Amino acid sequence: MLVAVLLGAFGAAAGSWLGNRGLTELPDTAGLSELTRRATGVDEAPVVSRQTSPHAAPVVAADIRIDTGWDAAQARQRYAAAGWSVSPVVVIDDQASVLYPGDKTITYLPSRYSHFTAESQGLVLEVSGSFVADDGIVRLSGWAANSPAVPALALTGAALGLITGWLLAATMARRIRPADPAHRATVKALTATALLVLAAPAAALYLNLGRVLRPHANTSGPIATVHSALTPGSYWPTAPTWLLPVLCVAGSLVAIIALALAATAQPAHASAVRSAAGGDWEVATSTVEASIAAARVNRDAAQQLLFLLTYPDWAPTSVDRIRHRLINAGVPAAFLTTPDQSSSEGS
Repeated sequence: MLVAVLLGAFGAAAGSWLGNRGLTELPDTAGLSELTRRATGVDEAPVVSRQTSPHAAPVVAADIRIDTGWDAAQARQRYAAAGWSVSPVVVIDDQASVLYPGDKTITYLPSRYSHFTAESQGLVLEVSGSFVADDGIVRLSGWAANSPAVPALALTGAALGLITGWLLAATMARRIRPADPAHRATVKALTATALLVLAAPAAALYLNLGRVLRPHANTSGPIATVHSALTPGSYWPTAPTWLLPVLCVAGSLVAIIALALAATAQPAHASAVRSAAGGDWEVATSTVEASIAAARVNRDAAQQLLFLLTYPDWAPTSVDRIRHRLINAGVPAAFLTTPDQSSSEGS
């Protein structure tokens, strides 16, 4: 059961990864420069960054500083004229305190934060500006729009992983059941270790799967993903950024070793037969060597050995062939004469 649950998590990650391959590709630096020019009307290269998260799809951002003020409504009109679907502009007016170091006086200046979203061909942009008086920064944040295929493929992958895990666990249990107790204990220990090591990555994957299945509006931010939990990053606030990827790799290696041992498991009686066969061969070899050693010094032993080695074929050619082999092994030729040969030699 635990193996099935574990593979279900990684199946969901595989489905999420596959679903994200079909999303709109995020713009590169040149594309972001063009989008920033449309938002600001300023032909200046922005500062581009890419943000990844263990909970959601990546986001690209472009920042540009302006000291002549910025009109969000005009930027919205330019995007609308280019065929983008735009939201209303949201404006928040406030005041910002500015401290002048010379006379240590505080001056309050008007501040404004305004933003709107634009969507076109599967790409969502949030265009925002934060200004104090006429000085401020315009930022474009872009992410891929949601697709129904992402949660569908994630659920499909989870289901396939659960089924595969159940069948794999049953196959492993059947393979190691008749195996040698030591081999069986080794496979069980490695399997338990892999389950413990992969428990944290699997928990993170299931938490992300829950986020993927929640309703999501494109304008609320990048879509949740399952597989992003395995990318470097602090999934939990106190966890190091390398924790989940390292646990995933280590647990996978242990699981592969356990699978290999389970696949090569042999029934215990087969091992016993091989051991017994090996012991019988050693006994037989030592017996033959002892018989040849006795035949080298004892005529009767040599005659008995010749009889046994030629039985039941006592044809002269067979007897001569065995005699030559024994002579080559150090048995005296005089010990290997048959009664017929003795009489013929005497005459």
